[in-house]
Amino acid sequence: MKNDGLPIRDLSGSILVSHPALTDPNFRRTILFLTHHDSETGAAGYVLNRPMDSSLPVNAENPDQSVELYYGGPVETNALTLVSLQWRKPQGILAFHAFEFTGDKIPTEWTHGLRAFAGYSGWGAGQLESEIQHKGWLIFPPSEDLICLQNPHDAWQEIMRKSGSLLALLAAAPDDPSLN
Repeated sequence: MKNDGLPIRDLSGSILVSHPALTDPNFRRTILFLTHHDSETGAAGYVLNRPMDSSLPVNAENPDQSVELYYGGPVETNALTLVSLQWRKPQGILAFHAFEFTGDKIPTEWTHGLRAFAGYSGWGAGQLESEIQHKGWLIFPPSEDLICLQNPHDAWQEIMRKSGSLLALLAAAPDDPSLN
């Protein structure tokens, strides 16, 4: 797939932010961490800004240790995955590791930045490239503020406000303009 005449590079590790015009309810106003991207096999990731207002115990030895549960995306929503997303300040890089939700002890070095996801987001070969070509997604490099989302419920709006007046205006429009 091409994007404005240029091949789309491997976007693994990128942050995808849905454009205000993207109306698919699965991805409307979402911020995603893209864990895998390959134009021939597809892409996968997790929605970062849809907490489900509940938490799960993650350590059978310590039932008080729990993590916040997020909606990861529309694929396999009955499956749970533990993900550690750590922004490492000295290097300015993102460290990522996924664990199956088994109740086993999580290695200490991965307990920081731990979240649980119900489901994940997935695209078939060429599907994400097409959505990008049609301007459905804004692509950002990972950064501490995009990974650690202080207020996930308002994070998408804040990104739109910072991304320019046109995007801020589009983001402020109601989902159904006829109700305005």
